[in-house]
Amino acid sequence: MIQLIQNLAKCDEKFFSGWILAHARIVLDGKAVFYSNKLLSAAERRAVFSVTGTDENNITRQNLKVLLLLPKATTRKIPSKAEIKGALLDRHKFSVGQINEYIALSGDKNIIHQRVRPIVPGLMMVLYLYDFFCSQSDWDIRFLNPVYADDEVFFYRQDNGVNAYVNNKLVLTIKFKTG
Repeated sequence: MIQLIQNLAKCDEKFFSGWILAHARIVLDGKAVFYSNKLLSAAERRAVFSVTGTDENNITRQNLKVLLLLPKATTRKIPSKAEIKGALLDRHKFSVGQINEYIALSGDKNIIHQRVRPIVPGLMMVLYLYDFFCSQSDWDIRFLNPVYADDEVFFYRQDNGVNAYVNNKLVLTIKFKTG
């Protein structure tokens, strides 16, 4: 999975610096040796990228497709607290040091991850959860609210995925697709 993330970071980082990750879809079907990324669509405040990993026979084995958004300058209404469902899987605080290690590993140099109180990279949280769900091959991920360094994130297992909360506010949903 990290190779997909590293190749995503090779997109036009100067243009997309400051943009946020809103949605990702990851499909893992074996080992890939060659990676390519492609801008699928772009508009003023929205872009879709795809990173594809192929094997030595040029068969697609891995794919990461992301939706990036440029946040509006207006203040968003903070959603009310969510009803938490499922069984507690884990809880974790992503430190500034961990974020910096992830940036060095992934190549994700987005300025939103380098502030005094940085936003935790969304795919860093996904990579953290990969240790729990490495047998899952198809991930549909929605990033609903930013998570900042040292926020305590609570991950709850659902029937077919995971929900993550900070201060009882839903910040991330993952659905595992089958078949």
